[in-house]
Amino acid sequence: MATECDIVNKIEDDDVLNSFLCPKAKKDLLKSLTISEQIKKLSDGIDMVSKELQNQVLSRHGDLIRQAAHANNLEAILSNMNTHMENLLTNAEPLQMHTTVLSRLHLASHILRQVNRVQQSSRRLASISDPIQKATILQELEQLTADPLLTDVDVVTSELRNIRTEQQKVVKLATTSLNQGIINGNVAQTTTALQIFINLGTIKTVTGNLTSVCLNECKETLKLALDARIGMSADISKKHVGPGRANISSSQGFKSRIWTDLEKTFSDDIYDQCKQVKFLQETLMTFHLHACNDQIASNFWNQLCDCLVQEINNSSAAVRQLLEVDYPKLLKLYKDLVLKLNFDHFYFKRNILEKWENTYLSNTLNKLLDATQSMFSQETPVPSHDQIDTLIRNITNELSVALVEDCLNKKVAKNVAKCIRMFAVKTEQQLVTGSDAAQVIGGTPNSSQLHNIKLANTMYYFRVQVDRMLINMKESLSLNTIDIVSESLLALDNLTAGIIQPLTQSINSTIETIIITIHLEQDWVKLQPPSVRSNVSCSPYMRELTQFILRVNNTYLNLFENKEVLALKCNDIVLRCIDLLVRHTSLIRPISQGGRIRVQVDYINLENALKAFYPYLSDLGRPYRLLKSMATLITLTPEEIIQKQISGSSVPHSTVLFLLFSFAGNDLASPHQNASWSLSKISSWLDEHTLESDRYVNEDLLLVKCLKNIFRLDLIAGALQRYENVIRIKNLSSYDSVYPLIKEFFEYAVTENSL
Repeated sequence: MATECDIVNKIEDDDVLNSFLCPKAKKDLLKSLTISEQIKKLSDGIDMVSKELQNQVLSRHGDLIRQAAHANNLEAILSNMNTHMENLLTNAEPLQMHTTVLSRLHLASHILRQVNRVQQSSRRLASISDPIQKATILQELEQLTADPLLTDVDVVTSELRNIRTEQQKVVKLATTSLNQGIINGNVAQTTTALQIFINLGTIKTVTGNLTSVCLNECKETLKLALDARIGMSADISKKHVGPGRANISSSQGFKSRIWTDLEKTFSDDIYDQCKQVKFLQETLMTFHLHACNDQIASNFWNQLCDCLVQEINNSSAAVRQLLEVDYPKLLKLYKDLVLKLNFDHFYFKRNILEKWENTYLSNTLNKLLDATQSMFSQETPVPSHDQIDTLIRNITNELSVALVEDCLNKKVAKNVAKCIRMFAVKTEQQLVTGSDAAQVIGGTPNSSQLHNIKLANTMYYFRVQVDRMLINMKESLSLNTIDIVSESLLALDNLTAGIIQPLTQSINSTIETIIITIHLEQDWVKLQPPSVRSNVSCSPYMRELTQFILRVNNTYLNLFENKEVLALKCNDIVLRCIDLLVRHTSLIRPISQGGRIRVQVDYINLENALKAFYPYLSDLGRPYRLLKSMATLITLTPEEIIQKQISGSSVPHSTVLFLLFSFAGNDLASPHQNASWSLSKISSWLDEHTLESDRYVNEDLLLVKCLKNIFRLDLIAGALQRYENVIRIKNLSSYDSVYPLIKEFFEYAVTENSL
C-alpha cells in the first residue's frame, strides 16, 4: 500500500506525468523539455505503472482467481434462467390465444344478450298503450342503446329508429298533457305527465324548461307594461302639434296607462304564471323527489324578483321617476301578489325594492321639511292655523298612502317625527330670550312674552291636530307607528315647558322674596290668642303672596293653552311655595300663641290661593300632607308637637326641631343663629341639603358630605352642643324648659334615621 502511494505521489509531483492526470486533455506539454526528454519521461512512467500492476497481480493472485470462478458460476446460472424463460414463453402463447378467444366470446355473448333485451323491450313497447309504462320501457331502452358496443349493430340501429319515433310520441303527449294540466289545475293530468317524464329520466330538464317559459312570459309582460312608448305616441302627436318636445312623464294619460298595465300585469299575467309554478311544485312534492323538492318554486321566485328589478332599471327615466313618486302603489302590487299566491316559497322580499323605497322616503321627508321650513319666515315668524292645517293634511296623506305595508308606514312615521321635531327647532329659533321674557313684576305681559306665548300656543295647536289625526287613523295605523309619532310630540311639550320655565323661575324667586318678609313683621310677639278664631285675618305677607299668585296666574300662566305642561310647571311652583312656607314658619322667633294662630290662618289662605292656581293639590301626596300637618303642628305646645310627630307625621324631624327652637329663650339659639347665618343663607343651605342625615347616602354622596360638612341634623346637633357649652360657661343651674324636649326628640330623630 505504501508503494502504491509512493507511485501516485511521484506521478503527481512530476510536471510531465501530472498533466496526464487531468480529466481534460492538454494540447501543450512543457516547452522547457525537448521531445526526446518528454518521450523518455513517458516511457519511465509507463514502466513504473506496469511494474506496479505486476506487483499487484502477484500479491492478490488468490483474490483474482476466486473472482474469475464467481464470474463463471454467474454465467452458468444466467444461461439456465434463460432456458427456463424460453420454456415459459412457449407455454404462455397458447394460453394468451385461448384468453383472447374467451374474451371475444364473452363480448359476443354480451352483445347478443343486449340485442335480445333491445328486441324484447321493443316488442313490449309496441304491444302496450299506457304512456307511463311506455316511458319506463323507453328509459330502459335508452340505457341499453347507450352501450357503445351496440353502435355498429344493424339490428339495433333499425330498432333505434322505431324507439326514437315512439319516444317522440310519448314526449309530445306528455308535454301537451303537462301544459294543459298545469294551466287547468288538473292534478290527475299533471301527475300522469310528470310520472312519464320521471320514468323517462328527464324531469329536471322538463321542469326547468317549463319554469323558464313562465319566467320569460313574466319578463315580456313586465317589459310591455313598463314601456313608456306604448299607447302614448298617438296622444302626444294629437296634443302637441307645435314645436317643442312633450314631457310624457307629466301626462295624466301616461300615468294612468302605466299603472293600469302594471296592475293587470301583477294581478293577471304574473299571477297566472306564478300560480302554474306553484301548482307544479305542489304536484311534484307528492312524488317525494329529493332532487326537485323546494328548488323549482324558490329558484323561479328569486329569478322573477331579479327580473322585476332588472326591468325597472331598464325602463325609461320617465317610468322610473313615476315609480319613485308613486312607490307605495308598486309596493302594494307586489305585496298583493304575494298575499294572493299564499305560498311559502313565494315570500315577500321587500329588499328588492329598497332602492326606490329610499328615494321615495327621501322625497317624502324633503317635502315635509320644506313645508315646515316655509311656515317660518321673517314676515310671519309665527305659523298660522291655516298653514298648520295644510301641513297636517300633507302628513295625513303621506301616512295614508303608506298604509299599504307596515314597515313602509313606520318609516314614513319616522319622517313625520322628523318633521315635528323640525317644527320644534324652527319654533325655538323664533323664541325671545333674556330678562324681558322672564319678568313677572309688570301688570301685563310684554311683547316678548306675548310672542313666546303665541309660539307656545301654536305648538299646542299643532300638537292637538296631530293627536286628532292619530285618533282618526287609529284603526289603520299600527301601535308602533302611533308611538313613533307620539314620542316626537314630546319635543313640542319640552319646548313649551322651556318657554314657561323662565316665568316659573321668576315666580319662585318672587314667592321666596315675599315669604322671607315673614321675619320682618313686628306683630308675632304682640298678637294675643283671639276669642273667636274665625275673626283672625291673614298676615300682610300672605295677603301680598296670594295676590301675587292670583295675578301671575291670570296675567301670564292662563295665556298658555297647553294645560298639561302648564300643570306640571305649576306643580313645581306649588311644591316650592309649600316648602318655603313650611321652612320659614318653622324659623320664626320669637312668636306668641296668637302669632302661631295667625300663621295657621296663613296656611289656610295659602291653600285656598294654591287651589285656584293648581286645583290638584290633593294629588300632590306628601307635599300636600306636609302643608296640612304643619298647619296643625304650628299651634300646638312642644309636648303635643313631639307626641304628634312620634305618632306619625309628614313633617321632617329637622323641621319639627326648628319649630321647637322657637319656644326657647334667647340663650338657646336656633341652628342658623348659632352658625351666624342670615335667613337667606339658611334657606339656600336647606335647599342644598335635603337629607336629614347620612342614612340614605351612598358612597358617592359621602364625598358630598365631606365637602359640605354637615346634614340638617348635624347642624341642629351643633346648636345643641353650643347651648350646652354656654350653660357650662355661664355656670347656670338649669337648662331652658324646652331644651330637654328638644334633646330627647333629637336623639329620637337620630335613632330613627339610623335604622
